Amino acid sequence: MGKIWSGRHNISDLMLEIAKGDIAGHSSVNKFGANGDIAKNTTEDIWDGGGDYPFPTTADITHIHQEADQVAMRGGVIEMQGLDADWNKITQTKALDASDTTTLVAIDTPMIRVFRARVLADVVIDSAVHVDDSTGLIIYATMAAGNNQTLMAIYTVAAGYTAYITKYYCTVIDATNKSPTSTRFGLWMADRANGYEFQVKHAVGIPQHGSMVEHQFLPYAGKITEKVDIKITALPLDENADVAAGFDLILVEND
Repeated sequence: MGKIWSGRHNISDLMLEIAKGDIAGHSSVNKFGANGDIAKNTTEDIWDGGGDYPFPTTADITHIHQEADQVAMRGGVIEMQGLDADWNKITQTKALDASDTTTLVAIDTPMIRVFRARVLADVVIDSAVHVDDSTGLIIYATMAAGNNQTLMAIYTVAAGYTAYITKYYCTVIDATNKSPTSTRFGLWMADRANGYEFQVKHAVGIPQHGSMVEHQFLPYAGKITEKVDIKITALPLDENADVAAGFDLILVEND
């Protein structure tokens, strides 16, 4: 990358400067996800909840709980990154119930989107921790046992921001009874500000026993305006699949 003039400085590595927080109003986002068992000949979103992701239309993301009670996680803190009811960026924390981690605990600020969660405790979770609705039946984010963080190739641009995707990647993990003849991946976006459904923006395929595809956008994919959902899907043919995918973007605060 050539040098870029910014104020009084020549920048030789723009991505490093953004990651360091040295360019005002700019930040980087890395989203990575996995779906360990996609049904053959079926399109699924790439997140650790499996199947189609349930994008809510209102701020229905309100509670957390763990599937099985874990003594070491009683009172353990969970961090959630997403958007509040007005589509503004929010990062909040909430402790699991101090007596039984399976008890539903209400978070302080209901959210319309959650795209990352992680455990803030020196404990390895031994059963899944969910971020869900008030019934605990609709899961919007999940951390599988042992992971301590979500795997979601899903993101939503906050109000007041514009995003630019720099690249995305897809990979198929070859395994017994999980070796599809080919797997088609799609990069999708839905402009919720205008009430649109998902539209495919790019697609790649990986043949049987293939490993990984990485697509770099030059110029970057954009402008991706506020309240746009971004996701990656996979469609394996003839056999189930274990896949992973993710994308990088630059997030710019609007003037």
